[in-house]
Amino acid sequence: KHFGEPETLAPEHNDGLYLVPAFAGLFAPHWRPDARGCIVGITATHHRGHICRAALEATAYQTREVFDAIYADSKVALKALKVDGG
Repeated sequence: KHFGEPETLAPEHNDGLYLVPAFAGLFAPHWRPDARGCIVGITATHHRGHICRAALEATAYQTREVFDAIYADSKVALKALKVDGG
């Protein structure tokens, strides 16, 4: 079954569901290869849209942490992000 883009499934809020996407450890800026992924706060009322929302939010949080670390090290405020790959 094809659902299109994940944001089309995601509700406006995560309803207390959070995803830690450390499936192969945590990379920059934490560098914790021993970290493990988890879903926190899941209840019977959550659905796949909430998991999609949590995944999108986790990606945004990780990106912000890297931006903050770059600024802390260099005092250069990044204005754009270009990504490639899959």
